[in-house]
Amino acid sequence: MNNRIYMKGLAVVLIITLLIMSAVGIKLSGKEKEINFTSYEMEEDQEISEEKNLTSHIFVDIDGAVKIPGVYQFNNGDRINDAIIMAGGLAEDACTKNLNKAEKLTDGEKIFIPRAGEDSDGSSDSGLININSASMADLISLPGVGETYAQRIVDYRNEKTFGSIEEIKNIKGIGDKTFEKMKDLITVD
Repeated sequence: MNNRIYMKGLAVVLIITLLIMSAVGIKLSGKEKEINFTSYEMEEDQEISEEKNLTSHIFVDIDGAVKIPGVYQFNNGDRINDAIIMAGGLAEDACTKNLNKAEKLTDGEKIFIPRAGEDSDGSSDSGLININSASMADLISLPGVGETYAQRIVDYRNEKTFGSIEEIKNIKGIGDKTFEKMKDLITVD
């Protein structure tokens, strides 16, 4: 008889335990759905954010006293300092006193970093065009220099800086006659 009461009590405890476990399981399964739903929303937000990033690329031209001048692709919100890093860093004679490296980049922007003794447009204090740092536009403005020759000058100076203005004759297509027309307009300082 004592054994029967014990068995009934044990059965009641087992049933109550199963009910509690079922209730906890149902409660947990509801939270699991919430977590999955939240996770899905986060994934969707991330996809939208990634789509925005695909369309938020900008292009910036950096020139002058950097190691590798050129046009580079950046993300919206990048800074001038990011452009300097992308261009291989500053040249030893870079003059950055008027440059705000924290300024945000804008699409299509041209950044010119002058060398010591140059104005911000690539010309020297004397008004001469420095062939070691002038922009493509400044080089094209020289007599006898078109876009092709300007690019050759840039390519040459990326490999080796001009030590004298006469060295410009090392550029294929620029001979004595062209040099005579431009010699009073250029410098290497």
